[in-house]
Amino acid sequence: MKPVHAPSLYSVRAAIAASLHYGDTALQRTAFQLGISSRSLQRHLAELGTSYSDLVTEVRLDTACHLLLESNERISVIALRLGYAGTSSFSRAFTHLTKMPPVIYRRQRAVQGNDRSRLRKEPDAGNQHKPSRLARNGKTSSLPSGNTVAIPRQGKK
Repeated sequence: MKPVHAPSLYSVRAAIAASLHYGDTALQRTAFQLGISSRSLQRHLAELGTSYSDLVTEVRLDTACHLLLESNERISVIALRLGYAGTSSFSRAFTHLTKMPPVIYRRQRAVQGNDRSRLRKEPDAGNQHKPSRLARNGKTSSLPSGNTVAIPRQGKK
């Protein structure tokens, strides 16, 4: 039997992010990009305590947070770019994972960003804005903003 090269979680996430760009996050496509079978990828992720759907959710959330903070794209455009059927399904998923709607997330982080830039100019002011930390099921994901959010375990599909 031919030995299977087990990709790192970083490699799997990068392959998923690339697949998102093309609008296809199918397990088969990602496994093909990584040069292993779909079943081998599933087994490897299970050994690491995660699943393919969990990683897709994490990558979508990280990308959504990045786009909400770093771009002026409309939320409807971000939703479609991330493979959601529409704005409402994206908003529902984002709110479920972060406990706030995307529009509020964007607005609050913009205000915090302005506070941080002012604090850099005034070093004696002290940072009163600490990143929130949600913990659920012991699984978290770091966001581009430096915050950490919980990634609830998805049911098997």
